[in-house]
Amino acid sequence: MSTEGIFSGVVETARKALALRSRRHSLIVSNLANADTPGYKAFDIEVEKALQEVSGTKKDILLRTDPRHLAAAESGGRGILAHQVLIDEQVTLRGDGNTVDMEREMSNLAANSLMYKATAQLLGKKLQLLKSVIQGGKR
Repeated sequence: MSTEGIFSGVVETARKALALRSRRHSLIVSNLANADTPGYKAFDIEVEKALQEVSGTKKDILLRTDPRHLAAAESGGRGILAHQVLIDEQVTLRGDGNTVDMEREMSNLAANSLMYKATAQLLGKKLQLLKSVIQGGKR
């Protein structure tokens, strides 16, 4: 059974956001693990942009009011993790070509963890609301 009608897609969007945040966490940890590897290029992903592409929010914003109008671009059926992983081409002062900046990576890790926790809490509250409705408002 789809819960999309109950929460207007909130549960599915939160699920996708958690998957993307988890993937970003893996990339950041990989960057940190390779901080001393010569020639290693740091990777990252733009979670918000990937989430917009996957969830089709752009498609929902543009309404086709006339058949002669151009249709909104579709996501092409891409999966949740078929997003673009960016290679960091940042200039570094290191002589070995490694682009990992420990401070930036730790900051990204902390911010990503906060967003993951916030999304998980949102999803938990929505499911708690659904449980309450099923039980008739009884706790």
